[in-house]
Amino acid sequence: MDSIFIFKAVILLSPLLFFLPVRLKSYGGIALQITLAIITTSWALTSWQTSQPLLLDLGIPFWGGTPLLIIDRLSAFFILIINIVSLTGALYGAGYLKPYQSSKSTVALSLHAWAFLALHASMLHVVMLREGFAFLMAWEVMSMSSFLLVIFDGEDEENLKTGIKYLIQMHAGFTFLLLGFLWVSQVTGHFGFDGLAPYFATHTNWIIFLVLFAGFGIKAGFIPMHTWLPHAHPAAPSSVSGVMSGVMIKMGIYGILRVLMDIQSDFLTIGLIVLFFSLVTSIGGILLASMQRDLKKLLAYSSIENIGIIGVGMGIAILGHHFGNPMLTALALAGSLLHILNHSLYKSMLFFTAGNVYYSTHTRDMNKLGGLMKAMPVSGGLFLVGAMSISAIPPFNGFISEFLMYSGVLQGLGTSDFVMSMIFLAVILTLVVVGSLSIYSFTKAFGITFLGSSRSVLHAQEVPLIMRIPSMISVLGILLLALFSPWSVSRIADIGILFNHINVQPTLIAQTLPSFGNISAINAILICVAVAVFLARRLAQQVNPDYGPTWGCGYSAGDARHQYTATSYSHYIRELSGPAVATSQSYTPIKENEIFPTPRSFSTETKDLVEEEIVMKPVQNVLQRMAGIGWAQTGKIGHYLIYPLCFLLIIALLTRFGIL
Repeated sequence: MDSIFIFKAVILLSPLLFFLPVRLKSYGGIALQITLAIITTSWALTSWQTSQPLLLDLGIPFWGGTPLLIIDRLSAFFILIINIVSLTGALYGAGYLKPYQSSKSTVALSLHAWAFLALHASMLHVVMLREGFAFLMAWEVMSMSSFLLVIFDGEDEENLKTGIKYLIQMHAGFTFLLLGFLWVSQVTGHFGFDGLAPYFATHTNWIIFLVLFAGFGIKAGFIPMHTWLPHAHPAAPSSVSGVMSGVMIKMGIYGILRVLMDIQSDFLTIGLIVLFFSLVTSIGGILLASMQRDLKKLLAYSSIENIGIIGVGMGIAILGHHFGNPMLTALALAGSLLHILNHSLYKSMLFFTAGNVYYSTHTRDMNKLGGLMKAMPVSGGLFLVGAMSISAIPPFNGFISEFLMYSGVLQGLGTSDFVMSMIFLAVILTLVVVGSLSIYSFTKAFGITFLGSSRSVLHAQEVPLIMRIPSMISVLGILLLALFSPWSVSRIADIGILFNHINVQPTLIAQTLPSFGNISAINAILICVAVAVFLARRLAQQVNPDYGPTWGCGYSAGDARHQYTATSYSHYIRELSGPAVATSQSYTPIKENEIFPTPRSFSTETKDLVEEEIVMKPVQNVLQRMAGIGWAQTGKIGHYLIYPLCFLLIIALLTRFGIL
């Protein structure tokens, strides 16, 4: 049977999810998603093997003609990521949402299952469509379906507000994309990606790039366009958060990469633009992540940081082309692409394991957690693997992609002028600081949540197997990428051929493969040693085990209140950050003459200065000004009939005097 026919049939059959019994809705959605994944993965592999774009006619009449599905190696790469993360997210959701079957209406559960499938299908269309109208429709379906998933707990007013803010910002990004495509079509006659190359050939490149970068950057979460992300991820169910962070925000990166394929001038300006926003995003994201007490909010800000790291690789690659350094370009671009794949695996797993914590304890507040490693050893171990991976600690995959980018930057230090050498040096220092803060943040996340003694949660238990299997699948991918890095690096480097006007030479990567072979060998040794130590410890514990309270460092008179909390753990980082982060404290100090102090409480709150000053303050000013014209809302129908007449009169006068 024709694969196109089956592909369309799956989408057309998706409304049947509304008619399935409640207990079967998740599994029905998984079955449809597996079908989509099998078909699109076969297309992706065919395109990759032939090294030629695969053209597929959907056979659906559309505005401007019948849209084609075009799958090249970049599309194939993202198709594989979309399918892996979406399927693990769907499988995790089947277990995570089970308790909601008794509290949520059938319509709400049906809408959630359908929206999850729609998100998967729309992301696939986003990376396969080039024609502007069809692409923007897929982009809009992606935004609307994810909005429905974010407001799954819409009974909570705060969650509903978060969803509306998310939707508003997604439409702001849509407006920039529409403006960019319209701008290009006015000159070239092509509405969509196909118009970019002829436009860039005859016009200044950086202006239209900046417009499109703003549209795609909002979806990706670049600072200062990130303000939806730290709120939407915690509000959504963890199965959705894993997919949104693991792959949906990468659709913004995909769009930027697709635009970069066609730029033909202004490489220095565009490279510096991308690099500037990326450095600000990486350092700002991880700085805010280190100060969070909400586990999922910490992971959300960490996603912003990793988007910045991906952007750093793209910016360095463009600058490498400008300075005529193909090795720098190849290494940086390969590192950026590999980091997209790496982040999709370990960040989705971290959100799933954070969901395990919430499922078992009903809280995301790390100040209320602690000691969960004893009650949830599998979830704790999976979280630890994800934490080490995202911190770029061997023997896991996060180290490979960041090593590629470090290698690229070091290549640029000695081959450019003094100013650019200083920029590359600043990039290295920033990556070092970001890496250090990442280790700090995830030491805090794992230590405060899983180690020590329980603070207030006393009856946690391990989650069902179906909620652990998706994370185990991610761990398998993490280990394969770490142990077979020469193969993965060389395959991903081949995508660079698609960048028509940037001098990417994937063959240069072959010179570095022996180094990656050595790294993979060392990773294998480290993994074997760790497994041997673990097994030896388990064997030793089986002989006369002696259990006791958590070691109190020689002081056993205290209790869980004497442990570090998430707030106190980040105290020194908060002090060092100074004016870069807004922190408010609520505490009444003890007076000198207060011999018997009354009970007190202490709390701190860290605010996102960019969100407060750049986004919320102007919005509040606009709302206040709009309130000032409330006098026009008289409630009398006669007045409302006069308003359009006055408007028409003004238009007529402006036309009469040649102003319009």
